[in-house]
Amino acid sequence: MDQESESLFDYQNALRRIGVDPMELARRADSLFTLSDSELEQELKLFHQAANQHPSVHDTDYGALLLETLGDKSTDLQRKAKFYEEAKLRAAIFASYATSGGEGLARSIDVERLARKLDKLGQGKNGK
Repeated sequence: MDQESESLFDYQNALRRIGVDPMELARRADSLFTLSDSELEQELKLFHQAANQHPSVHDTDYGALLLETLGDKSTDLQRKAKFYEEAKLRAAIFASYATSGGEGLARSIDVERLARKLDKLGQGKNGK
């Protein structure tokens, strides 16, 4: 199991421990994978709204983890980049809510990892 899959698995288990079913949002994320580009934009908005209602249990945003996982699974480079961009946006917003420097640093790890993935695709700061 790779680190991101392990993180997702751990996160889902932590949600279960506090009585939250992680699979509803996971299924919603999985449904994004097969949508056409035109359908994807609208459904991403709805996904973000649903993910915003989800509790946080670690220094990671669950919605960002799910989107990153979709990016990791995608073989279409444009779609992969789209999922990573959306995940990075969620991770950056989540990091901005940190109440201390240490918490902010911990939360920024996801942003940095996603930025590296986008850079590898040529979609980083200078790639667009």
